[in-house]
Amino acid sequence: MALNNCMASEQIKDKILSFGKWDIWLYRKYGFLVTYLISLGATRKEFAKEGIDGEFPASVYDSFYWYTNREAFKLAGEIAGRYLKQKDIFTLTSQCEQKHQSAKKQIINLFGDETADPLILFKQIIELIMPMNVYVWVAHAAEEYYWPLLKEAVKNHVKPEEVDKFIGDVSFPIKKNAHVLLEEDVRAGVSVSELHKKYGWMKSRTSAGFAPGYTLEEMKTLKKEILSKKPEERFAVSVPDDLKQLVSEVQELVYLRTYRSDALFDLYFLAQPIFDRVAKCVGVKRIDFCSPLEVMTGHATEFADATAVLQYYDDVVICDSIFNPQQEAKREFSGSVAWRGCVAGKVKIVRRVEEIGKVEEGDILVTNMTIPVYISAMKKASAFVTDEGGITCHVAIIAREMKKPCIIGTKIATQIFKDGDMVEVDAERGIVRRVEAV
Repeated sequence: MALNNCMASEQIKDKILSFGKWDIWLYRKYGFLVTYLISLGATRKEFAKEGIDGEFPASVYDSFYWYTNREAFKLAGEIAGRYLKQKDIFTLTSQCEQKHQSAKKQIINLFGDETADPLILFKQIIELIMPMNVYVWVAHAAEEYYWPLLKEAVKNHVKPEEVDKFIGDVSFPIKKNAHVLLEEDVRAGVSVSELHKKYGWMKSRTSAGFAPGYTLEEMKTLKKEILSKKPEERFAVSVPDDLKQLVSEVQELVYLRTYRSDALFDLYFLAQPIFDRVAKCVGVKRIDFCSPLEVMTGHATEFADATAVLQYYDDVVICDSIFNPQQEAKREFSGSVAWRGCVAGKVKIVRRVEEIGKVEEGDILVTNMTIPVYISAMKKASAFVTDEGGITCHVAIIAREMKKPCIIGTKIATQIFKDGDMVEVDAERGIVRRVEAV
């Protein structure tokens, strides 16, 4: 795989800025190895390797934030509309699943030769991981294509104020992601050792696979926790006949959105032993904070936090920060309402699975995004506030089921608040505000 920058970074900056205003989208404290390859996955040459005639026009990762731009994302949706006519969402999902399973087997086979050159192994692993990065952008672009179609079609069947809720309910995927499969295996009596083997990687998901997974003891505790609560019950929603095909495609997309991230971080986690060898070879502590370009040369340095990865069509560069976001000490900000209500409580920030235990009855759960293993904390919390998410995300679905106030897509909640802050969640107006403790 050739990892070459074809355009000077200053030129790419100018092209990126020509799209207009870029807004904070997602906070992800990933290393630059991961973010560079995600950005590279947006390019036409990587799409082509998956047999997809498309690309994602531009992307920006700066100082641990992904940015969004309305013009670039709208264009990505238009491009997706064309390649989805050649390869439908079911075919694309199947390709992603097959590449993931094949890559897992091949990475495991690479462990066999302890005398192999670590740099050669590194290049082989990157080649195996790269396809997952393409599907990251396929899912984002497909959302831009599908949501307007579904929203327009749904208007003929529900009241305007019920459109988002209806879409969120009918979009829940039929196919099961890793978190659901974990719970099913636990309830089916699968042994802790087998659970650890299959799902241990899930703990490292928030660190893009570059963190320890569940230990056997932690998996035993997680198993007890799952068995201590009733299985989540999904409510059935009647789908009109003329919407069934479109809804089935959107359900597949929502499944792909979770699967492609799980697959990517599963592969990174699996490859950790080899990455450790590579780090020693090039003389760094954190290989994930290095550029894959430098690692392949045998000499690498760890990049500073205030660094950007810019992608414009087929060009990707790592350069100094162009936005360098600094969060102000805001007292109030807004997001989208997933379930209405108004409560006040004490903030508990949860960024990783191991932090869910600190949530107590009546707390406000503030997180990037929830996953099914957060359910025990969600039951205790009086409201949920997330940095990201849309009407089909996990927290929005659970908020509707639990009927708890929920504000999603604030972008900055986990950066503004700290544990113990008293806040009011006004999910009637979509506003979160810091208040004085009583």
